[in-house]
Amino acid sequence: MGKETVLIVGAAGDVGQGIVAAALVSGRNVVAAGRDAERLEVLAARHSGEPIACVAGNLASEAGAALLWDRAVAAFGGVDAVVISVNAPNRVEKLAAWNAADIAATLEANVLPHFIAAKTFLPRLPESGMLIGIGGGTADFIFPGMAPMSMAQAALRMLYRGLAKERKNGAQLRELMIVSMVAGASNRETAQGDWVTDAEVGRHVCAILGAPELFPKPILHLRSRAQAGHPELEGAAA
Repeated sequence: MGKETVLIVGAAGDVGQGIVAAALVSGRNVVAAGRDAERLEVLAARHSGEPIACVAGNLASEAGAALLWDRAVAAFGGVDAVVISVNAPNRVEKLAAWNAADIAATLEANVLPHFIAAKTFLPRLPESGMLIGIGGGTADFIFPGMAPMSMAQAALRMLYRGLAKERKNGAQLRELMIVSMVAGASNRETAQGDWVTDAEVGRHVCAILGAPELFPKPILHLRSRAQAGHPELEGAAA
């Protein structure tokens, strides 16, 4: 049996970089995908000599997602798992200051890429495969000025719940909601000590991929650094 290959979309982002590093440490092949080819090249150079391939592309349409998939498959001869770690820039402002078009754009930018990914990739994954979407804990609480982001994260959770409820066979799917600030490449020097790190997010993702039976619910939560890589406490997921 060959090495497992994981396609990571949003690989050059703060969270994505940690998932890439953890997947490589775990012995997997990695296809790092994203919109910015230059950032992907920098990421690949950081992991020179390791089994990583970079694919520029996006999830703006089903056609684009299908093209990304074909390129990913060509890199190592197949894809066994997918991780979607994409999110749109957030605007911090009171909800009353937003207009309907901006709210719609926020929902579209944060939810539709996951929908397109699930619709495109799940039928193409092997029966033993898995798709994991990365979401945020703000689905359950609101930071000042960030109500639209909470609305988008709540919609994303219901997307994964709905997909899981309708799915009867084939590759599995999960949403991993990160209920913590994340210390990543862009903010590591100013991050607080209790923030989950990008590496810990990656370790948790690899734990889910490696033993999905220990993480059986469709919606999972990473709440603390101590939890990284371990099954959730009873009642922590929904």
